[in-house]
Amino acid sequence: MMVFHLGHIDSMAVGTSIYLTWITSAIVISIALMPFFKPDYAKIRMSGFVDMFRRYWAHMIVVFSVYLWKDILDQLDRILMANTQLDMTPYVYAIEGDIVLWIQESLSNSILSVGLTHFYVMGFMAVTFSSFVYPIFFDDRYMADRVSLSMFWVYILAIPFYLFFNVRVTGNYIPGMETIAYDLTPEIHNWFIQIDPFTNGMPSLHIGLPFAIWLTMERWDSDERWLRYRRLLLLFITITAFTILYLGIHWVSDIIGGILVAVIAVEITSKTHKPIWQFADERLFSRRLARAIDDPKKWFSESWVLVKSVFQPLQKPSSSQTKAFIAVLLILTSSVLLWDATHQDFPIEGVNPTKSAGSEGWVVGV
Repeated sequence: MMVFHLGHIDSMAVGTSIYLTWITSAIVISIALMPFFKPDYAKIRMSGFVDMFRRYWAHMIVVFSVYLWKDILDQLDRILMANTQLDMTPYVYAIEGDIVLWIQESLSNSILSVGLTHFYVMGFMAVTFSSFVYPIFFDDRYMADRVSLSMFWVYILAIPFYLFFNVRVTGNYIPGMETIAYDLTPEIHNWFIQIDPFTNGMPSLHIGLPFAIWLTMERWDSDERWLRYRRLLLLFITITAFTILYLGIHWVSDIIGGILVAVIAVEITSKTHKPIWQFADERLFSRRLARAIDDPKKWFSESWVLVKSVFQPLQKPSSSQTKAFIAVLLILTSSVLLWDATHQDFPIEGVNPTKSAGSEGWVVGV
């Protein structure tokens, strides 16, 4: 038998309501702005929405897969924080001091607080949605390949920081600082406490993600078809940097961390987009499926040759392969340590016995 408090149910419903309002508005805004930011050659047709699902379903899996394990990672982060007290906020505060508090107190304004709170959530949703949808809707596969991977790598690179480098929001740490966005209304507050552990400050994905997208387009938009959209991204990043400081959410260090993660993510994209999309290209998948149905025996034979060619270099590993093996080993070791840390109750700084007893050279602490 399950019993729910009616107030809790109401808060969940209201939280969901504000979320639906934000995400619906973000999608509507993104679609409405399509004529202003589309490439000059492109035309907007209703059939484009159907075609983008048919042509780019693998890209969608890559990008939206991060949302499937975000909740799992947030729960893991809460457990890790509770058991180990891995809090790096004091070190960040020692470096920055009250810079963000000065920004908030100097510019405090109710209209600004309301506007930037909605911009913080809805604006980020709109930029994330449009940055991915625009290239696939207008069938710019060259850019879609790179943007989707850059978005994916930003999230991947942020995971170790969120698990092992916990930095609290400024409004929950600096004396006198307010968490304006989180406490603007009870409905917004209820929504935030359901989806945010408040310890994932470093790096700021509100900066890292759009900066990675802008850097990707800046690097590979050779004919400047996305020039207007790149300018929009720069404006958005600038306003967002001020927003997250003013609202009592991020530190200046979080912004720098987001930029560094974005730069690394784009660099990884430059090295991985070819092999990944040679394998995961939706057009090649259809051909492979047709060949498998037409001649299964030949398909299995060719697949086996392909698998052997992949593992062939491992017989005489190069220095780069050795480095990759060491990296995998370190990741596996870290995963084991993470699992252990989240399934025990010993704080990372150790424990002190409250009682002790000794007999015949033996000492027992409790």
